[in-house]
Amino acid sequence: MNSDNMPAVKEEERDEGCMSGTADSAASSTEVKKPLRIMLLGKSGAGKSSSGNTMLGKKVFKSDMSLKRVTQYCEMGIGKVGDVHIDVIDTPGFFETDRKKEEIVREILQSVKLQDPGPHVFVLVIPIGRMTQEDEDTNSLIESKFGPRVWDYTIVLFTHGDRLEGKTINDVITESEENLRNFIRKCSGGFHVFNNNEPEEQDQVTSFIAKIQTLVALNAGEHYKSKLYPKKEREIRERQECTLKERDEEIRCKERQLQERFQGEELKKEKRKLWRAEEKKARLAAEKFNLKLLDVFLMFLFGVMLSSVIGWAAIPVMIIFVFIYVNVFPTISEKIPRISSKKTQ
Repeated sequence: MNSDNMPAVKEEERDEGCMSGTADSAASSTEVKKPLRIMLLGKSGAGKSSSGNTMLGKKVFKSDMSLKRVTQYCEMGIGKVGDVHIDVIDTPGFFETDRKKEEIVREILQSVKLQDPGPHVFVLVIPIGRMTQEDEDTNSLIESKFGPRVWDYTIVLFTHGDRLEGKTINDVITESEENLRNFIRKCSGGFHVFNNNEPEEQDQVTSFIAKIQTLVALNAGEHYKSKLYPKKEREIRERQECTLKERDEEIRCKERQLQERFQGEELKKEKRKLWRAEEKKARLAAEKFNLKLLDVFLMFLFGVMLSSVIGWAAIPVMIIFVFIYVNVFPTISEKIPRISSKKTQ
């Protein structure tokens, strides 16, 4: 799948908008010429977009401190820090009030494909201050979707460095609550701080890139791979890819139809919208397939218990019932929200 097929990508030429400064030579030389693939994660309003712009040295991602959230879809920006090329993905915030959590998670998991074969580092963006319950819920959600090894590839980036008021970030962390200190220890990349009000301050960026290079070296130059995802997520992604391959010719046909109607940047935009929609449909189908397998397993257990009570004559009836249930009715997981929503109305 080429770059034109990737959803919602804001790309810049790699040679444009380069930033001054040099990266730490202590990092692995094998990764110097390859772009460092960086994915920003965090809750809404943490400062992900502003931090991405600070890294890139230019305004690529829309940011507005007066708004709760700005980024609705994953976007990628490309830049250079010294002689180090970087690819930065900005993501929507977890737990947005006007979007379903599942929809946001699905969007973020899909965005990993923008940095094929996978990001070198996850940057968890947190405003300076104490770790709130929402922060802890965000961290738990990240681990549940990416797997426990995700922290081996994570750096904590504190924003609002202007609020330090003469203190160092080390002082703030030392004086912070135990839950924040314990979490930072869990992240192999340690921590860093940005003052996004002074994006022209190059040292904060070059030192941050040096830390990322050091983390990449600690991980033997490896990026985050699909085998590190939890088993359930791996199965969903594999089935999604199979579905997209099966429908490849149909999707290509839709692309050709778009080529007859659009040109230039508008054509690229429409292609990205097409692939976003197709990938979303394929993922939803993969998720439902896994849920149906669970439904069938539960129905099988129910049938075994029923047969022990009324005899094995019940088995053919149960087989017919399972077939009708799987092919006609929605999955159990879809029914539960409907029932609960009716009760609350």
